Amino acid sequence: MENYVSNPINSFSLIRRMHEDWHDWKIFMESSIGQSQVAFLNKAKLQFPTKTDLNEASSSIVRLQKMYNLTAKDMARGVLNGKQYEASLTALDTYAMGRYLNKQNRDMAREWFVVTSELLKEQTPLTPLAGEREKVLHLFAQAIFDYEYYSIALSVFDHALLLANKTANPTLLSKRSKFEELARKEAEMVEKPKPKTKPTNYEIGCRGLFVRQSNMKCTYKSKDSPFLRLAPIKMEYLVLDPLVVVFHDVLSSGEIDEMQLITKPFLERTLIQHAFGAHIIQKFRTSKGMWINRNHNNLTLRIARRIMDMVDLDLQGSEPFNVMNYGIGGHYNTHYDYYNNSSVTDNRMATVLFYMTDVEQGGATVFPVLKQAVSPKRGSALFWYNIKHNGNRDPRTLHGGCPVLVGSKWTVFTQWINERANMFHRRCRKLEATAA
Repeated sequence: MENYVSNPINSFSLIRRMHEDWHDWKIFMESSIGQSQVAFLNKAKLQFPTKTDLNEASSSIVRLQKMYNLTAKDMARGVLNGKQYEASLTALDTYAMGRYLNKQNRDMAREWFVVTSELLKEQTPLTPLAGEREKVLHLFAQAIFDYEYYSIALSVFDHALLLANKTANPTLLSKRSKFEELARKEAEMVEKPKPKTKPTNYEIGCRGLFVRQSNMKCTYKSKDSPFLRLAPIKMEYLVLDPLVVVFHDVLSSGEIDEMQLITKPFLERTLIQHAFGAHIIQKFRTSKGMWINRNHNNLTLRIARRIMDMVDLDLQGSEPFNVMNYGIGGHYNTHYDYYNNSSVTDNRMATVLFYMTDVEQGGATVFPVLKQAVSPKRGSALFWYNIKHNGNRDPRTLHGGCPVLVGSKWTVFTQWINERANMFHRRCRKLEATAA
């Protein structure tokens, strides 16, 4: 099941069916032979997706389409970034997408309604949700007409007439004339397509189009602690100023499995904490998250000790581990990890970000200013400094989590490391101090 819903096409279609279609199936089964199924549905109804769930799934599909420059036609057929998956959308699914987009982006809504009209001509709707095929086409044509996409509605209406062999029916011909007249006026009033905007560095990074620097190197880190002398850690330099590195294979499969096991039942919709302490839900971050203390058990204590060995910094006074899971279209828009509030006296000096899973497509951590993109790799950790040696915030560390296209991204946890406990671990540089 987890593999099935890791594809956003399957996830959206499942959520839509569970929210919109179950009532029709319930009516269909309300006979002596289907009473047990109806009883089960009534019991399970409380766990079915809500309208909010469907809207969020629709929003995720839109986000993926925009970020990865996908077409509605490819997505409906299960083609994501040129790769064909065993997934597809029905005409009901694509219609739901057009309906969702109608008020916010009519160009995108039109694209989804065009795909709906194509699928209606190809697919045979499922009984009992359908009825006679031509009647279903008439209903779709009228619904699309009501949204004022007249040419698309006319195309669906004509196909319905052809199927029913009622091309000479006076009532239907009169209705068709109305469709045709408005479609003609629509064609005259259609605005020229808006020129495509230049992609941002964040979008370029998410699409995997940054050019890797050839002068960076990989090494074994074996200094700074007795543990590293016995078990050196693989370290890959991405940027030297500000320092951004990846530590490879620092979590074992057993540790990852245990961390997932103890945190998964408690994951909730992630709240964003502001410098003033308030927590709110924001659309720019779609993930499930929780906090877990470093002294929670032997595993968390062991990993905390490993972090201090890896980066030679003290975790005293720092926040607990923040565990997150990004599901369908999960992302976190560009942001800074440090607090911009001048009253904060113990800021987030550095960030350690662990990945618990490989992600098939998407989910990279992108630094738009530094032009770096790091794809999630199971067991690896990304580390960077948010604060300069002189204590100033470093805006070059702007970063974001790209939407997960296929898969589920477990960011095992983020450990933010605060300044105060590390005043003697990372000293001020004279040159930088005088230049500030």
